[in-house]
Amino acid sequence: MAQSDVVDSPLRSAAVNHPSLKSAAAAYLREQILTGKLRPGTKVDQDEISEALGMSRLPVREALIELAQESLIDAVPRRGAFVARLEPTDIIDHYRIFGLIAGLAASRAATSLTDEQLAQLRRIHESFVAASDPETQALLNHEFHKVINQAGGSRRLASVLGLLSRSLPVRYFEFVPNWAETSAGHHARILGALEAHDAHEAQRLMEHHVAESGDLAVDILQEMGYWDRDTGEPAEVSESGAA
Repeated sequence: MAQSDVVDSPLRSAAVNHPSLKSAAAAYLREQILTGKLRPGTKVDQDEISEALGMSRLPVREALIELAQESLIDAVPRRGAFVARLEPTDIIDHYRIFGLIAGLAASRAATSLTDEQLAQLRRIHESFVAASDPETQALLNHEFHKVINQAGGSRRLASVLGLLSRSLPVRYFEFVPNWAETSAGHHARILGALEAHDAHEAQRLMEHHVAESGDLAVDILQEMGYWDRDTGEPAEVSESGAA
């Protein structure tokens, strides 16, 4: 898919098949925001989102509240909900924080993963290396990290990882040449440290892996013109409609 498809595609119809309509709406809006389809400063049209997702305005409104807590949405009293401006440092800092937590989970996983879990992780990695479809690669990438996080995280740690990961602009990577090969190399080294039960090295490699992903996300956004297409301050946007 070309980069112009990522930035300029209109809101698409989507079948919502999720136990929580609010979660489905939030996931949809995150993707729209973090791929640049909803530009910074743009007022969110709740009716358009509701129609695109085939749901009422209530879960969309609840999703916007959740995204405001994640700093992806600015809620302006009596004005509505606007897409927040994300600076490069916002994204880099988010990945750095996520990397620290993911590194802690990897450190713990190095001493807690069973032989069966390590074998599972090895199979996931090998499947990732062999895959060529971006959707399959994305799924296997998620599964690789999920096994590590579940093995190495307390309930609190898992909760924080889940919160941070939901706000990461992860789908950019499928549009970057050789991203899968780069990730596979990182995963191989992380897996080697886990198999050697080297907690320090597993933590260091995971932190580096996630931090580098943040740098890549910023580079991709810049190439997409994310910060060149600012729509202006919310105050300059039409006041019709309220969040």
